Amino acid sequence: MNSASSPPRRRSYGGLLAAAVLLLPLGALVMPTSVLTVIGMVPTIVAWIVDRDPDKPAAVTVGALNICGVMPFCIQLWQHGHTMDYASSLLVQPVTWLVMYSAAGVGWLLYFGIPPLVAGWSVARDQARIRELDEERQALVEEWGVEVNGQGLKPETQGEGDTPSSADPPDPLAEATAPNHAAES
Repeated sequence: MNSASSPPRRRSYGGLLAAAVLLLPLGALVMPTSVLTVIGMVPTIVAWIVDRDPDKPAAVTVGALNICGVMPFCIQLWQHGHTMDYASSLLVQPVTWLVMYSAAGVGWLLYFGIPPLVAGWSVARDQARIRELDEERQALVEEWGVEVNGQGLKPETQGEGDTPSSADPPDPLAEATAPNHAAES
């Protein structure tokens, strides 16, 4: 079946529903960590929602750095009794928010900054290669003449009875593959 004629695929939320059913009881079991993590990972959730790419590269990039910003506070929470009181005391500190969301901000900077850098590097590399090839061509022209360049070639003069020459150069493979009529005579 041709993929162009098939109807567009609808998104299935079965996997998301299964994950929610499995994670909700676990989240209730470790409620202080869940609250801290969900609040800290808001930038990743936003990145997941706004990213139109099916592979979700923005969510992956932002999420990886965002979790790096959230983990020190989760570890601090685990070291100090893992209570809702301590989780809420962490969440009222501006430094907690600054670290968690700044890490996500670095993820956004990487997401938006790396592709232009790579594209610029690639263009600069290609332009350097073009300059290098131009220099090699110039050296060949100086050594062998303009005929090497494909310019300066003059069509051969026609003799009587010859067919008019075309603008295209003769094909050397045409002579090799043509049937040999002289051998048959």
